[in-house]
Amino acid sequence: MNHTTVLEDNFENDIKSNWHFFLSCQKQLVEQNFDWLKIMLDAKNQQLIGTGELNVGGKKFSLILSYSPFNTFRYDRIYITNQNLKYHRAIHVYSNNSLCLYHPKIDQPLLQITPLVKMIPWITEWVVFYEHWKKYGVWLGKEIKH
Repeated sequence: MNHTTVLEDNFENDIKSNWHFFLSCQKQLVEQNFDWLKIMLDAKNQQLIGTGELNVGGKKFSLILSYSPFNTFRYDRIYITNQNLKYHRAIHVYSNNSLCLYHPKIDQPLLQITPLVKMIPWITEWVVFYEHWKKYGVWLGKEIKH
């Protein structure tokens, strides 16, 4: 193991051991910046759960999200629940239909996490690119091919 890997593991373990404080801070940041998103701390499952509705171009997009340091691979699981999304690599969703908003390894800052408050605007961007993809058949946003 190299030094960077050890530091990353220690960083991750610190967040997990202080999960309640970490998630409480994430919750407060989201509440201060996005009043359309209702978010609660689910202490039993050690996660934040959020629901809300985006209005983009006159079309409503219902969301549900989970955010937890105990989720594997990435902290977020963000779903659009009212658009009958089906898995398709071109539209940047994972096999469970959660949105792919960033590359968890390449876009993640070294020894840092991507805070939930930073991801929320990316959902609107994803929706815009999704609507364009339906129209043109091409993902127009920045991407890393999977």
